[in-house]
Formats: sequence, C-alpha cells, structure tokens
Amino acid sequence: MSRSSRNLIQIASGVLLLGVLGGVFALVAWSDQPRIRYATLKCVYRQIYNYQGPVDVVVVGTSRTKWGVSPQVMSTVLSDGKEPPAVVLNLARSWRGTQQMFQELKDVQAERGIKQAVVVEYSREGDVVATSQRYYDYYPEHAALVPVDEFRTDPALKPREPAYLRFRDLLELGQLRVDFALDRWLSGKADKNLEIPVQERPVGVSDGCTGKDRPLKPAANASWAERALPKGAAWEDREPGSWPIGKINNDAQRETIKELIAWAQAEGLQIYFTLMPRYLDPPASEAYLARFQKTFGVPLSVPPKAVLAELNAGGYSDPNHLYEPGREIYSTWLAEQIR
Repeated sequence: MSRSSRNLIQIASGVLLLGVLGGVFALVAWSDQPRIRYATLKCVYRQIYNYQGPVDVVVVGTSRTKWGVSPQVMSTVLSDGKEPPAVVLNLARSWRGTQQMFQELKDVQAERGIKQAVVVEYSREGDVVATSQRYYDYYPEHAALVPVDEFRTDPALKPREPAYLRFRDLLELGQLRVDFALDRWLSGKADKNLEIPVQERPVGVSDGCTGKDRPLKPAANASWAERALPKGAAWEDREPGSWPIGKINNDAQRETIKELIAWAQAEGLQIYFTLMPRYLDPPASEAYLARFQKTFGVPLSVPPKAVLAELNAGGYSDPNHLYEPGREIYSTWLAEQIR
C-alpha cells in the first residue's frame, strides 16, 4: 500500500471516529431533556412539567409511598378549610433510589417551585441485594433519569470503596446512559411526554401517581403474619424494632440524604424523612430513632403504635403496601406531622 493511500485511510478513519464521537455526544445531550429522561416515568413527568404554579409539599419514595400517601388527603388536612388549598404532589414510584428521588425534587423546584416542605421515604439499611445497580441504592434506570452532569458526583457517594470500583461505576453509568438514549431514540418511548403550553396547564392541583390500588392479597398477609409473629404471639407484644445504620453498601444512600438535607436548608424548605411501615412491623425503638438523628441531624418520622395498630387492622393490600383505608389513615397522620 502506498504512503498516500495509507494517509488517506488514516484521515478517513479519524473523520469517521470524530463523527461517531460527535454523534454519541449529540445523542447524550438530546437525552438530557426532561421529557426524554422521564420516558418511563410519564406520570412523574406530567406532574412536574404539565402542571403549573408552586407546590406546597412534595412527597417522594418507593412503591410503599406511592400507594401509601394520598396527596388529596394531605391537602385537606394541611389546608384545614383555608383557601386556596395546599398543593401536594406524591411523585413516588416503585423501587429504591434516593439519588433519583433527589433529582425529582430538584426538577420540581426548578420548574414549579416548592413553598413549604419535602417528604422523603427512608428505606431501612440491610435489605438490598448485592448487585451493582441495586447495591448502591441506584434506581434501576438511574443512568437515564438524572442529568449527565450528576454523574460527576457519583464517586463521592462511595467514600469507603476503592478508587478503581468508583471509576468502574462511573464508566458503567456512561455506558448505560448511551444505551438508554439509543433505546429512547429508536423506540419513541418519550413521544407521549409532550409539553403542554403554559397557559393550558392546570394550576393548584394536588395529585400523584398512585393509580389503581394493588389487588388485595389476604393469603399473603396471613402467610406474612405467620413468619413475623411467633406462634401464639400478638403484634402488640412485639418489642420495638432496630435496624442497622452504617453499612458500606448504603454509603450512597446516606451521603445522598446528607446532600438532600443541605439542599433543603439552602432552599429554605422543611424536610421530613419517613419510615413507611410494612404489615405487622414493630414500632421503631427510641435507640434506633436516636441513632438516625445522630447520623443525619434530623428526626425520622414513624407512626406511633396506635396508628400502626389501625393500619394493621385492614389497611394493607399485601405485606408491603397500603391501600385506600390504610392510605387515608397514614396520610392524615403524615400531614399532621407537617402542619
């Protein structure tokens, strides 16, 4: 092969490489738009970007919060007959992922503004599976749902991990982002996230993403009761519960909680952390609550034993989720903590 031919091939290869890299950067930049990021959380997108006006209280969490908190009930309690009624949004969705919950709050603040408080579900440590994307409290589609700029803070969330593992995770986030962006571009998953003109957006509406209640599973509840309670024991006899705080695989959750608290304080917002109860969970011990407050500098809100007893008496559709009767009880109690 002649020298001129080799040079021509090298130049063409360089141009092609630059074109591919440029295409990847353009694709990732395109995927940073909110309607693309929220392609698989359309309800959350709609609550943030297709309504208008400030929000008084925003609630974020897992499926336990999604089906456990009624924004309408909370609005009624918080408003106490005053007009206009308080605007409450429940943006909870299934699965853990404190970093992604934090992003939802930042998006609401940037798009609509938050006036009073944010409520964040706290997931107990020690009950996550040891796979990369769940191990660090990532939401399953975390890499698609947060802006790319947020990736740069990821290594700092795992201060006790070796540098090479943090670098590995950063590379994985980038690779996943490209994969998700391609999928959204080729599949049209974000096409229904159309932006409504501002003048046509509803104002002052309390809403959320609860949807239809989960099916009642009395057999599952009965089976859970057999495992949770020793034979012949009553729930009322359970000792207060205590769970770990400080596990290395929950470093990212704890670091994000600290960032959340600093952010809320900087924004002039109250912040509440809630421990959503499961069926027949014991009340949290005073030692556990004191350890949470010592770790984070803010209290953990947990229903008292009387409220837990009401929830256990027919408030659960399955061992992990409340449904309408329990949701009303829990939402009333939660709103009273904020009011």
